[in-house]
Amino acid sequence: MISNAVSKILGAVFKIPLTYIIGEEGMAVYNSAFGIYIMFLSFIISGLPFAVSKLVSEYSASGDIKKLSYTVRLSNAILLFAGFFGSLCLYFFADFFALAVREEKAVFAIKMIAPSVFFVALGTTARSYFQGISNMLPTAVSQITEAVIKLGAGYILAVKLSPLGIPAAAGGAVLGVAIGEAAATAVFLGAFIFSRHGFLPCHAEDKKSVRAALFNIAVPLLFSAVVSSLLSVADTGIMRAGLIGYGCAPNEARRVYGAYTGYAMTVLHLPVGILATLGVSILPVIAGSLSVNDMRRARNAARGAVMLSVVMSVPCSVIVFFMSDELLSILFGNSASSVMLAASAPCIIMLSVINIITAMLRSAGKIITVFAYTSVLALLKILMCAVLMPAFGIYGAIASSNICCFLELIVSVYIIKKKLGLKFGISETIIKPALGAAAMILCISLVKEPLLSFIKKDVFAAAVICVFSLSVYAGTLALSGSAALSRLFLFGRSKNS
Repeated sequence: MISNAVSKILGAVFKIPLTYIIGEEGMAVYNSAFGIYIMFLSFIISGLPFAVSKLVSEYSASGDIKKLSYTVRLSNAILLFAGFFGSLCLYFFADFFALAVREEKAVFAIKMIAPSVFFVALGTTARSYFQGISNMLPTAVSQITEAVIKLGAGYILAVKLSPLGIPAAAGGAVLGVAIGEAAATAVFLGAFIFSRHGFLPCHAEDKKSVRAALFNIAVPLLFSAVVSSLLSVADTGIMRAGLIGYGCAPNEARRVYGAYTGYAMTVLHLPVGILATLGVSILPVIAGSLSVNDMRRARNAARGAVMLSVVMSVPCSVIVFFMSDELLSILFGNSASSVMLAASAPCIIMLSVINIITAMLRSAGKIITVFAYTSVLALLKILMCAVLMPAFGIYGAIASSNICCFLELIVSVYIIKKKLGLKFGISETIIKPALGAAAMILCISLVKEPLLSFIKKDVFAAAVICVFSLSVYAGTLALSGSAALSRLFLFGRSKNS
């Protein structure tokens, strides 16, 4: 989580100077190309990383090193081929993908980021192996390495190519992403080569069972990722069309979309991305516990992860809501999207909990169930965008996201309660965090304006407000006897947590 926080902050720092170089129009090109890359990457590798981590955790828990060995070797062979083929397709069909998201200026940027597909696929098996045995150190080192190199390379290339125009500058920025991915893969491969994994040859019957287990997990996840990615592309297209339907000229629609995705969503996804690490960490715990029928350990881990997710996401949401103007001004020197960010702030809590529960459900084998309700809700979001955006513009899209996130949260909580028999205490997960949030809101309301007028530097004033309000939040939880606060700050542990 610490390394993820550092890498996410560096990622945000990367976008700060980038916005000054390429502007809102360039950010729209950058985000369109990056979105296509993520979509295409999900076609190539989705399913296998999770399947490898899950099977490695299960085989490690049961001590079956032979099956563990074959799982890694088979996955690596598949991903190497898929990654090489994927990079070629993304490069040579860049025009088609750019037109699919109605951003013809993104062709060069898509070609520049195409090698990333191969680099990510090359390092995915090693990453999944380490995560499956609950060794997060290689992932941590690779994340920071990737972020640092992406920051330097992307910024330098964007500056060097900016005289050639916005598409070239955005292409240089995403080429920095590819270089960062290559460095991260080098870290994984180095750690994997020098680790003592103790792999052994596997018998034919064991190979058959491993193949069946791997594909029984990976294929539904791959199908889910393909559908989700197609829906995501459709969502992007609908948003761009909705902005034009709202009355925006094409260039204005590009700027609004760039401000929303490049500024508001960058800040929003920072805490969500950091907390998503809880889902990665809990996967081997849940899968390993269920493989040996240790339901008590699985429930304790699940309950603790959800509790921590709520307690940590609530103050982030409050700060983003009340300090959106200051955060965007400090980070980007542009607060035009502050209302967009504030309106999206509730999604921080909902997405953080949803990510945790989704990881739990997939670890417990409920892959098709997750695919079913997430696909229905993604389709609902697209339909709501199509209806609301011509009347409300970008805020129609934000309202659609908030509503669908809330529905997904309700559905996922209901399913995880049935699957694992979890009982989420209302006091720990709702009442106490709500009291802390209320204390934070009161604190910010009382000190924000006086501090902003007294301290001339916005960055110092915002830092003081955030630290003071977070202290009030933590103090309120401490007075209420929050168990999550004990786990988070005092590292308190129950016997089987």
